[in-house]
Amino acid sequence: MNDDIDRMIETFEAAIRDKADYAIRLVDLGSLVAAKDAKVKALELARKALEVGRGDPQVAVRAGKLLAKLIPGYHVPMMNDARRNAAWDAALRRAIRPGMRVFEIGTGAGMLAMMAARAGSTNVVTCETNEVAAVLARELVARNGLADRIRILTKPSQEVTVGADLEGPADLLFCDIFGDALFRFSPLPALADARRRLLAPGAPSIPAGGMLRAALAYWPEYGRLAHIETACDFDLRPMSNFARTLVAIDIGDPGLRLASRPQDLFCFDFAEDSYANEGRAEIVCKAEADGVVNGISCWIKLVLDAQTTLEARPEPGAKFFSRTKFAPLPEPLTLRSGDELRVAAAYNGNELDVWLAGKI
Repeated sequence: MNDDIDRMIETFEAAIRDKADYAIRLVDLGSLVAAKDAKVKALELARKALEVGRGDPQVAVRAGKLLAKLIPGYHVPMMNDARRNAAWDAALRRAIRPGMRVFEIGTGAGMLAMMAARAGSTNVVTCETNEVAAVLARELVARNGLADRIRILTKPSQEVTVGADLEGPADLLFCDIFGDALFRFSPLPALADARRRLLAPGAPSIPAGGMLRAALAYWPEYGRLAHIETACDFDLRPMSNFARTLVAIDIGDPGLRLASRPQDLFCFDFAEDSYANEGRAEIVCKAEADGVVNGISCWIKLVLDAQTTLEARPEPGAKFFSRTKFAPLPEPLTLRSGDELRVAAAYNGNELDVWLAGKI
């Protein structure tokens, strides 16, 4: 496969090298290569286009669009999140001791691994399945003078082994692969597998635990993005089943209002070495005031250690890279203070479903 891609790139480059729009065509070639799942080659072509077309704003935009498709878009806002960074930095500094072997699952572009090295670990091993993110992580680690302390593996954590990849069982595990709704990147199987195979007995993890929280909510955009009946005097009700069942909302959305006290739907202790592949939970939510509710808001809470938590609780004006998930109700409900609704949720692998189970 790699040989075929290399031959294709060589052939195309030979054909376009003398063209006036060589840089733009390099970007187009990169897009073609990316579609064939050769993302590192696409990265190289986009960077070459930026070099060849230096100073050309169109080339910068086109190459930037290609590069943005090669890694998930949450990386930049996540790495710019001051609240997240401060919490993780403090927790890692408290946990790391001289001589510790440290293992991370899902390094992304390497920020937490660099924090661990800066906190004093001289033996950080981390893994990443996205090839482009792993390339960037190695570059950033070297750029910050930490290449002698951090080793980045381009593989899933389930393929990491003690002996070949880790000199010995790790003394500390850390990861941040939970997504907006806790389960998206299948963190539970990865954490359990690492604890069974890769960690020293009793080794701590950061986070120490995680929760998915929920509350009744009202969101003014419900009628535009989460529900449909009529528009332009047309009956569109059959489309209602095609509306999204979970809508991602910034936690600082000024219109999103919680209507009940937050409660934990699911709680996990990351000191455990096994978790159920699926689960279901039900809570009773009590309206705190008279008003309308039209959905259920769900978000993550990570207990990094005994002193630090990170919670994506919705509050007007709040800023956090992680968003809340809004599960629309079939119809808005008018509640009186003290009215109680049953809210249910289920997870299966990395999928989450949340729904209204009934009124009490």
